[in-house]
Amino acid sequence: MNYKDLSLVPEKSLKPLSTSDLLKMHGTELKMYLKNQFMDSEITSVDLHRPGLALSGFFGDYASGHIQLLGHTEWNYLESVGENNREQVFSRLSNYKSPLWILTHGLEPHKELMEMCEKTSSPLVVTDLPTINFARPLQRHLENYFARKIFLHGSMIDIFGVGVLFIGDSGVGKSECVMDLVERGHCLVGDDAVDLRRIGNFIFGAGTQGFNHYIEIRGIGIVDVRSMFGVKAVRTEKRLDIILELKKWDVAEQYNRTGLDTIMNKILGLDIPHVVIPVLPGKNIAVISEVVAMDHLLKKEGINSSKDINDYLLAQIKQKTEHKDV
Repeated sequence: MNYKDLSLVPEKSLKPLSTSDLLKMHGTELKMYLKNQFMDSEITSVDLHRPGLALSGFFGDYASGHIQLLGHTEWNYLESVGENNREQVFSRLSNYKSPLWILTHGLEPHKELMEMCEKTSSPLVVTDLPTINFARPLQRHLENYFARKIFLHGSMIDIFGVGVLFIGDSGVGKSECVMDLVERGHCLVGDDAVDLRRIGNFIFGAGTQGFNHYIEIRGIGIVDVRSMFGVKAVRTEKRLDIILELKKWDVAEQYNRTGLDTIMNKILGLDIPHVVIPVLPGKNIAVISEVVAMDHLLKKEGINSSKDINDYLLAQIKQKTEHKDV
């Protein structure tokens, strides 16, 4: 069966995140404020580093290229060693360049830390939040920013909690099908253009910023789904579970009729189930899409109708064969 290979879609190129952009985007939420003269630098990693061993003089595992995070433990250690030892510690650290130093709990940075940041042109930020309450959302923001991403021409909708991505040639009826599903109570994620990003072992889809609650219907124009059906009819993002490709009926094409062979399509390195639905005049694609979503939910619960029927038929054949042999 012919289907669109999404592994060929080029990924978006990633660019470093400047510390100025980080502060603009999340400074208020994370209660961050600068403690030294602003010096912009580039963040290139999602990882946060706790430099405890480096403060004690061991640099074997020191990840200097990551954001450096100091909490109560590190601050109390620096306080306990005294001024002379702190000078030695930060004198050694000044040989390394880090994109950003952050002190949590609203703690006042030691003079030696500030001098080292000035020497290495590293921004120094303090947050009033406790370390764990600060690190978790910051890590999440960094993962979202540096996630592997692709852009697809398609539509995405939440059907019974299943994230379904509709793809297919222009004019095949993706938007009309999605509109029908919204009218049936399902949630629009994005129409015509979908951004997909990988976070861990999951892929999340979202519509184009500012246009995610609109659908273009040929012959009508742009429809505002949120205004027409209410805020519960749209959502900003959804995990991708199934790819549903709509294809115009081709008599020469061999379509899957038993459901025993599951097509997997690779997106951003992950295999996603791919279902191809032939489109004919009068065929209710919205209802079929709901069936695809419900079948996916059943398979997650261990119920596979195609396999059950196949096993039953094989058992009947085996039974009749053994009876004839007797």
